[in-house]
Amino acid sequence: MPKRQLVTLGEAMLRLSVRPGHRIEDAPAFDVHVAGSEANVAYAAARVGLRAAWASVLPDNPLGHRVASTLSAGGVDTSLVRWVPGGRLGLYFVEMGAAPRPISVTYDRAASTMALASTSDFDWAAVVDAQALHVSGITLGLSASSRELAKHAMREARRAGATVLFDVNYRQKLWDRKVAAAAVRDVAPLIDVLICTQEDARDLFGAKGAPDLGVETVVLTRGAEGAAASRAGVSIERRGHSVETVDRVGAGDAFVAGLVWGLLDGSLELGLERGLAMSALKMTLHGDLFRLDAADVTTLLARDGREVGR
Repeated sequence: MPKRQLVTLGEAMLRLSVRPGHRIEDAPAFDVHVAGSEANVAYAAARVGLRAAWASVLPDNPLGHRVASTLSAGGVDTSLVRWVPGGRLGLYFVEMGAAPRPISVTYDRAASTMALASTSDFDWAAVVDAQALHVSGITLGLSASSRELAKHAMREARRAGATVLFDVNYRQKLWDRKVAAAAVRDVAPLIDVLICTQEDARDLFGAKGAPDLGVETVVLTRGAEGAAASRAGVSIERRGHSVETVDRVGAGDAFVAGLVWGLLDGSLELGLERGLAMSALKMTLHGDLFRLDAADVTTLLARDGREVGR
C-alpha cells in the first residue's frame, strides 16, 4: 500500500484579515491565519483521519516555520516540504465585506519560494507514494515554472498509479480566463477527478453545467444548492446545508477533502455528502482551515439523515 492516502502540492501563504467593518487601507489590526488551497485540503483531510501530506517549498524563516508548525499541529505530514534559505512567503489580505460589498482579496505573493520552485526541488518517488494526488488551478497560475511543476507531478502520479484530483479554482487576479482555460484543457488528460464551481464552468468553459473536458469523473459545486457529480454516464446530486456563515474562505478546499475521504472509502456519493458537510462546517469558522474532526462531520450528516450506511 502507498505510504500516504493523500498528497497535495501547492503554495501556502499567511492570510491577514481585517475585521468586519474595516478597510485594509486603514485597519488598526489584522487577524493572521495560515492559508493556501492545497495546504487547506491536506489539513482538512488530516483532521478527519486521513494520512495526508503537503508538498511545497517554504522559506527557512519564522514565517515559513509558522506555516509548517500549524499544518503539523493539524496532523499534516510536512516531510515533503523543501526549505530554502532566504526567499519569501506569499501573503494575502482579506476584507470581510458585508452585503452589498463582497469579500475583497489583495495578493502579495509574487516571487514566493513556491512560485520559483522547479521540478528538481522534489523527491518525486516520495511525493507520488500515495493513493491520491491533489493539485489546483492556482498552482498552474502562479508562474510558468509552477505550471510545469504541477504538470510533472500529475504525470508522475499517473505513472505511479495514484488517482489525480484537480480543482479548477480559478483566480482572476492571478491570470486571464482564456489562458487559465487553455492550461486546464492542457492537463485534462492527466486528471481522474475534476472539481469545478458552477461559476468557473461558465466563465472559463462556457458550460451551463459540468464542463466536458474528457475527464472520467467530474464534480460540479453549486454553492448553496449543493453539488453534482458524473461518472461513466451516471449522474448524482446532493443538496447543501443551511449555514450561518462566519467565513466562507476555504470552504471549497474543505469540500475537496471530504470528497477525497469518500472516494478513498470507495463511494463518490459519500464523497459528495462528506464534502458538502465539511464545506458547511468550515464556513462556521474563522480562517481558511477546517479545525473540526470526523465526529463533527458524522454528527451533521446523521442529524440531516444523510449518512449512507455501507
